[in-house]
Amino acid sequence: MSNKKKFQEKANALFEKYPEANKIFISENGQCFFDEKAAKDYHDLRGFENQPEVFFREGTQDEDDSDLQEALHNSQLARKALEGIIEDIAAVCDLDQDYEPANADTDETVTSVISLREKYAEKDRLLTEMGTELEKLSNVATENENLKQQVEAANGQIEALNKTPTAKTKKDASQTDSTKA
Repeated sequence: MSNKKKFQEKANALFEKYPEANKIFISENGQCFFDEKAAKDYHDLRGFENQPEVFFREGTQDEDDSDLQEALHNSQLARKALEGIIEDIAAVCDLDQDYEPANADTDETVTSVISLREKYAEKDRLLTEMGTELEKLSNVATENENLKQQVEAANGQIEALNKTPTAKTKKDASQTDSTKA
């Protein structure tokens, strides 16, 4: 039996198993594909000389779906580009990692995220500085309270000294110079 007949039988069996499929691509070695691009990629990878053979469900014919294939290809490229952008954004958002600064080729969204990270970093730095200053002020308040207590204690001692009568000393008249009097 020739390859063409074997491949047609394989295709017919797949059409029975997969009723939604109307087109099957079979490579030179008998590998089957529903997707034309996958079949061509496989052929390129294996280095086959001929393109995969195409088999259609009975009653269907080849449709010109080149526009559809191009749209699919473009959407896959766009998806990959978006995945790259998402990876770049995730890298910028990881605060434990450095990030590449924005340049002319950087996506607009990534540039915006970089700007937000830089603003966040500046606010974080300011908050850290404020926390340090607040700690200093707290220490000053504690020192002021201690000084206030010391002043109050000193004032209390002064008042106590002012309230206690002092003994007046008597002077011996013989020890004074009478000429000055």
